[in-house]
Amino acid sequence: MRLPTVMIAVSAAMLVATLPARAATVSDYVTFSATSFSGGAPPSYTVGTAPVDPVTGAFTITFDPTQTYTDSTTGITLNSLNISLDSALSFTYSPNPYTAGGFPFPGGALIVGGNSAGACCITLPSTDPDFYLQILSFTTTPTYNQLGYLTADGNFFYGTISDGSVTVTPVAATPLPAAFPLFGTDLGAMGLLGWRRKRKNAAATAAA
Repeated sequence: MRLPTVMIAVSAAMLVATLPARAATVSDYVTFSATSFSGGAPPSYTVGTAPVDPVTGAFTITFDPTQTYTDSTTGITLNSLNISLDSALSFTYSPNPYTAGGFPFPGGALIVGGNSAGACCITLPSTDPDFYLQILSFTTTPTYNQLGYLTADGNFFYGTISDGSVTVTPVAATPLPAAFPLFGTDLGAMGLLGWRRKRKNAAATAAA
């Protein structure tokens, strides 16, 4: 009964020491601003809304940059946006060149937008508020590429490469408590000491 106790305790220490590493995820806080909008309305639209200038917003995103995502609503949270959006936020990303909405994008490009028409796209004509944002080289040197949005009265506005900017700030992972890696080692030491103490007491009893 004593030896198994030691083995179990030591095994617990080894398990903690050899836990597999987490997947290579990134977690970032992203802000964006886009100005100098042009745009207008197709003939079936109501003209009259002035563009919001600038459009600003922020979101937090967590994902594995070695994987491909299409219109994913998991891992992204909208923190702020000064235009209307009538659907959940989603994102599309791939480490390899890909096509979204019929347009080619280089590997590493991140597209963020409402999920009613997919992150890449806005349905025209429509009166459902929506938007999209394109960021190139997201995991290396993020750069603003384009932003577009649709208002409730059917006007579409957009800004291209020279019209905006993004900032990407890594979100620090919650650190493991400093004492946690030692927990398994402590279990092993306690089991070993207990086994030795019982063995010593048994020897003393036999001698008496």
